[in-house]
Amino acid sequence: MRTTRVIFFLIITFWGVSWGQSFDNVPKFNASASQFSDKPAQYILGSGDILLVNVNLWGHVGRPGIYSIPSSYTLIDLISSAGGPLNTARMNDIRIVRKNQEVIKVDIELFLKTGDNTLLPQLQPGDTIIVAGSIQDIFSRFVGLMRDLAIIANVFVLASRVK
Repeated sequence: MRTTRVIFFLIITFWGVSWGQSFDNVPKFNASASQFSDKPAQYILGSGDILLVNVNLWGHVGRPGIYSIPSSYTLIDLISSAGGPLNTARMNDIRIVRKNQEVIKVDIELFLKTGDNTLLPQLQPGDTIIVAGSIQDIFSRFVGLMRDLAIIANVFVLASRVK
């Protein structure tokens, strides 16, 4: 029984280290401060009297999060400010979700080929920008998960033979 507990502890420890996840930095949800209120979108006046808007950036960028950006920023400026796209980002399928639940699909690859500024919609307060990942990234994560599960199963099989 003691061996089983030790093996279980090692598996849990290995799994946490292999995923490299720490839940210390995960923001806590505060229902009273939820952004889904009936208030109209708000602008912020930054230093130098620059008009700022808050937007959410999710997905495959260097530093996803909530950004207060100048109202003149483009989507390219925002993604650049967030450390740029990751190698796994699909730059031809970026979604902007507006507060009125409108979803706008943006093809940055096409913009980079043509330089046509009309392909980049102006960002609005409360926009959520989603930079999707490639199918290769999803497949890699799935294979990694299967590898971890196989290691755990192997440890249990070996532990049962030790008895």
